[in-house]
Amino acid sequence: MTGVRAGLVRAALPALILLFANASPAFATPEFSERTAQSCGTCHLDRDGGELSRKGLEFAASGYVWPPSGGYRLLGPVRKRIRFFIGLFHIVAAFIWFGTILYVHLMLRPAYAMKGLPKGEVALGLVSMAVVGISGVLLTISRIRSLDVLVRSPWGIILSVKIALYLVMISSAAFVIMVVGPRLKKGRTAGPLPADGLFGPEELSAFDGKEGRPALIAFNETVYDVSALKMWAGGMHMKHLAGTDLTDAIKRAPHGEEKLEVAKAAGTFNLETKPSLTPYQKAFYVVAYMNLTIVFIVLGTIAFWRWGFY
Repeated sequence: MTGVRAGLVRAALPALILLFANASPAFATPEFSERTAQSCGTCHLDRDGGELSRKGLEFAASGYVWPPSGGYRLLGPVRKRIRFFIGLFHIVAAFIWFGTILYVHLMLRPAYAMKGLPKGEVALGLVSMAVVGISGVLLTISRIRSLDVLVRSPWGIILSVKIALYLVMISSAAFVIMVVGPRLKKGRTAGPLPADGLFGPEELSAFDGKEGRPALIAFNETVYDVSALKMWAGGMHMKHLAGTDLTDAIKRAPHGEEKLEVAKAAGTFNLETKPSLTPYQKAFYVVAYMNLTIVFIVLGTIAFWRWGFY
């Protein structure tokens, strides 16, 4: 029985080798032939398929656009590997950049940065934007020979849209960091505590615990002075800022209002008064939600570019 099995294996092995030897990733696709009205021999060295000719390589490099544009590059194996790693850095940096925007806007909400832009998020955003830009330029150079491709081919037009959106986002980021951010950090000047002990949102926002100012927070209708608490050093506890109404935040926190028992009551908070925004705060909100919208537009553009076009 063992000899019979060995004989069957020896008989089947050449057939298996022949089968896999003929299985090549470069095969003729009738769909492309029908779309371009060309024979398979136009793009393949063999009339029935197989290895791609120069014309076929240009056709593949051009994103299967006929006739293939001479503005696209054909890369060898080594350059393809280099482009792969550049593309990896590009995707990771974009993931960090967009992920930070989504987290800040959907989870923390832009209001948490109204007293000044957090240094950590700003540094992360700048690094990721730089990496996306540099790697994007290298990827574009590795794909095209001339800028004509950006306006004369569907692939290039979509890429041009992505580039335009990127420029809008970095321009808005520069405006926020250099113009809006410093004004947000200045905030309002803290005066003396109200004589009647009644705080509105504007009066409370001035006591943010920074630059020697007292750190006050509101919970329900009571204003507490948390300046002496170690957890509120610098006017911040976790991601919560002094000078704000934390009623909803404390209700969602792992601890309750019992943590405020060690704080001194500083007055009463008027819940009916609506906070007013400075022009720079309004500008920050506009830019923040504009960038959030652009993120979804970019993701939609990428999806259309990858799966909705070819």
